[in-house]
Amino acid sequence: MSTVAQLDEEWSWLEDRPVFTTRGERGGNVTIVPPGAVLEPLTLRFWLGVASFVVSVALAVVGTGLVISGPSGASPPRGWWWLALAIPASGLALFSFAGIYVEGMPRMMRERPRNMLLLAGLLGGFTLGLAVLAALGGAEGLMPATAVSAVACAVTALYAARGIRRARTDVMRILRLRATGTAHTGVIAALPDRKTWSHGGDVPIRYRDDGDEAEHTVTVRVNTWAHEIPVPGTRVIVHRDEEGDLLVELDTAHPVEYYPHSRLYAQDTSGGGSM
Repeated sequence: MSTVAQLDEEWSWLEDRPVFTTRGERGGNVTIVPPGAVLEPLTLRFWLGVASFVVSVALAVVGTGLVISGPSGASPPRGWWWLALAIPASGLALFSFAGIYVEGMPRMMRERPRNMLLLAGLLGGFTLGLAVLAALGGAEGLMPATAVSAVACAVTALYAARGIRRARTDVMRILRLRATGTAHTGVIAALPDRKTWSHGGDVPIRYRDDGDEAEHTVTVRVNTWAHEIPVPGTRVIVHRDEEGDLLVELDTAHPVEYYPHSRLYAQDTSGGGSM
């Protein structure tokens, strides 16, 4: 089995399939819940990984700063010894970054809050590292830089916390609709409008309610690449609860046919389409 196939099997978020949203979410705010997935808890082990990322970035900043400037009165050869701190710390930072990147998805199932958490950790590490350098007698300019970095870290952390909370709430909504919502078979009734295409577009979904035998049409947003736009007639499953909340997903029991003329939607000339 190839490495890509193994990754697809072990980390189903790598599978690139159209995702429908009903509340206008797009880009990094699209919630991706693969079939059979469960929402992993935000465990102490995960947060220790985040803390490790912050500390390792801080140590890398301190080590690099001391290599460049060195302690007061140190000779240049002595300053190079700080590479023994900077290099391992940078390696640990990369390792921690990868861990958060991979483990963050089953806990949030949205790219943007995970990326915001990584950015907050990076800014936190820079802030801590700059503060240590300033305390060791660094240049006076380090204090303003530390203050700016601290403010940026705080703002980013607030956005990350809010994004994580919203993402996990939406995941629980999707799982609830899958488990308890009434499922109806439907089809995509038309292609998205090329004039309003932007990383996806609105499409009408036509389905029949088995309870009243009436045919219904709802408009949802399909988030996909230009070369992976499902053609009209593509089968979908519409999950709906008593309050009218709904979830639209591709019917995995039927193969998906994509619109062959993707260049009509593509926003670049690379031939690969745009999302």
